[in-house]
Amino acid sequence: MKNNFKLIFAALSIFTASECVAQFSDDGYYLKTDIRDLVLIYQGGVQRMDFTVDQIRPYVVHENRFGNRDWLFDGFLFLEFDSGRGVSFEKRLDAPLSKKEDWIWLADRHFADGKGIQALDECIGQEIEKIGIPSFKHKVVIAIPEPPLGQKDWGELNGRQLDFAKDEDRVAACKWYIDQLTARFDSLDLNNIELSGFYWMSEKALQSRPVTTVVGNYIHSMGKLFYWIPYYTAQGFSEWKQFGFDAAYIQPTYFWNKRIPDNRVDRACELAYNHHMGLEMEFDLAASVDSKNCLRDRGLKYMTSFRKNGVYRNASLAYYEGGAGMYHFSRKTDMRDREFIDTVAWFVQERRRRMIEGANPDFKTSFTFEKLDGDWNVTGSVVSKGKRMVLKGNAQADTRNIHAFKYGTVRARVKIKSAALDSRATVRLLPSHENLGKVPNSGEMFMLRYDGRCPNEIACGASTMQMNDSLKNIKQSIVAVDKLIDRWIDLECKWTEYDIIFKINGAVVNIQEDLYDSSKPWYAQGWPFNSDTFYLQIESQGKDGKTIIEIDSIELLPD
Repeated sequence: MKNNFKLIFAALSIFTASECVAQFSDDGYYLKTDIRDLVLIYQGGVQRMDFTVDQIRPYVVHENRFGNRDWLFDGFLFLEFDSGRGVSFEKRLDAPLSKKEDWIWLADRHFADGKGIQALDECIGQEIEKIGIPSFKHKVVIAIPEPPLGQKDWGELNGRQLDFAKDEDRVAACKWYIDQLTARFDSLDLNNIELSGFYWMSEKALQSRPVTTVVGNYIHSMGKLFYWIPYYTAQGFSEWKQFGFDAAYIQPTYFWNKRIPDNRVDRACELAYNHHMGLEMEFDLAASVDSKNCLRDRGLKYMTSFRKNGVYRNASLAYYEGGAGMYHFSRKTDMRDREFIDTVAWFVQERRRRMIEGANPDFKTSFTFEKLDGDWNVTGSVVSKGKRMVLKGNAQADTRNIHAFKYGTVRARVKIKSAALDSRATVRLLPSHENLGKVPNSGEMFMLRYDGRCPNEIACGASTMQMNDSLKNIKQSIVAVDKLIDRWIDLECKWTEYDIIFKINGAVVNIQEDLYDSSKPWYAQGWPFNSDTFYLQIESQGKDGKTIIEIDSIELLPD
């Protein structure tokens, strides 16, 4: 993994193993669409940020506090409920209703040169030149203002004044606006984004039940999708499919109100699962340490619950961040704020690797070594002997740039063949990108170390920048194995977000735990094991071409 985001999670207990309180039905499942992580971009009202190329960049690419950069959100929902000029785009008691001219004005805002949708496309193009083509297509969703029931002064279509007391006129206004948005999008030379569909602005199905079904059918006829994000238990939320929507997300509405109990997000997960919906993650600048009543922990709670309830890997998510939260957090200098937004970004990026790219690529769960081509890089005398791998003399086999993974259990069955004093053998996991430098700085998990000078001992453990052989404080266990030479040994390494457990012949012999303070800038130096994918390496050293180590099988059970 290129970024160091996950290092934050263990110390903050975001992915705790606490029991899930939600009750899931046997036929439940979460919503999955072709947009994995949809961020809400409030861009339209004059009170909003313009979302120029540089302003939208923190939503396209995140640079963490270690200087690593990677793609962020894959979906962008452009919406607005308040023009900032005294009219509302959904029915509110305290604001005049918007008219046709206001809808046109809002479309102009979304498609303005150098702002909004055009800025998004340009920004993605710039970033492709810097970090390469993403593994996904960035998608755009645009909101449709709600045509309020009973409004009579919205405006004319085809020479006729529309009367929103009639559902067919409300539908006509929506279809007209959808056509306007589609034509504008198609008329631009947008190479890096595509229009996925449209969003229904109202967060409850109070007065639009007869309208949304017809509008949804019209959107479907164009090959697009219809999106909705109702608030927690809003009217009609469970009937979203009947209303013509293709994708609906529950707002837990937990972040802002401390009177709402901590199990609210779990309950939202339960409802989403049982009604086949996605969920919305919610935070804003109240999560900053500068806030009078910092709500950082409530923001982190969403990720805890989403992980615990299976949302993390299995659901499409929407993200409310206050209208410009990602941008403002990207400019924060306080380390605690940088940690918070790094955590949010890691959550999005790691979901992509798990759900789309695959954090654990197609790594065979059982290597029998009938052939080595394609699965291993080899140096020196590494041969396939029947269904086993044999390393002779100075040799190495590894899966770097072929197979790498993050979190899971690795099991290996090996045999040491040489008792010569100069014989050495190692089976270990090494980081794919060495963000903190070469071994041991970026981390090493060794399942086996053998030294011919100690012919009845093997070692297992971990090396880091702060604890290693050079400093003579390496974190390892020395295990005596009677009659070690030419005897099959079973090795196991179980690697999670917060610990690493080593077994030899079924017995736990070494445990590494993340007990470091993630708020410190040197955190990754002490615990680098959440900051990258790792690959396998088997190495031997010895003279005269002697067989040093033989491997019967390696098994990987991804987390």
